[in-house]
Amino acid sequence: IVPSMDGEIRKQFQRSLEKQKMKFMLKTKVVSVDSSSDGVKLTVEPAEGGDQTILEADVVLVSAGRTPFTSGLDLEKIGVQTDKAGRILVNERFLSNVPGVYAIGDVIPGPMLAHKAEEDGVACVEFIAGKHGHVDYDKVPGVVYTHPEVASVGKTEEQLKKDGVSYRVGKFPFMANSRAKAIDNAEGLVKILADKETDKILGVH
Repeated sequence: IVPSMDGEIRKQFQRSLEKQKMKFMLKTKVVSVDSSSDGVKLTVEPAEGGDQTILEADVVLVSAGRTPFTSGLDLEKIGVQTDKAGRILVNERFLSNVPGVYAIGDVIPGPMLAHKAEEDGVACVEFIAGKHGHVDYDKVPGVVYTHPEVASVGKTEEQLKKDGVSYRVGKFPFMANSRAKAIDNAEGLVKILADKETDKILGVH
């Protein structure tokens, strides 16, 4: 779950949700859905093949991610290039392949986050005005609005290992925080990743 988050945080998050009686069926695909006035019957099976299982529920919530809403804009009529997902391809100045056509936010590659789109917009206007615009995507935070909430900014441990960066890890459990215990919300931790030589903060989770 939450594949963009730090691996350790992902595991702890899943354990926390399982304590709330949530059941996860990972690497599983939906084969069919039978909807009636009595509810929904969902037939699923392992993604790699195997025995099918029927799940019964009142409703089914499909939350399989988002796609850019660019259909109907007639982009092809003016020759604006998009990728297979329908995202507009832009350069580092947010300019498409068509002069005068700029794009930002959810319709270009990258995380679909409101605050990321805001920073895109500021930088894009600065470029249009002939100034220097810049967005540091390593400093764009992300959050999952659950209970408990999960938030992240910067690099994960997996990314630092892949990039060959030497780093140190600092952790502080909420269980050791008096205020967290006082409000009965002591599950979780803060995890900080810093450069081993300079102590520059590389990621916070």
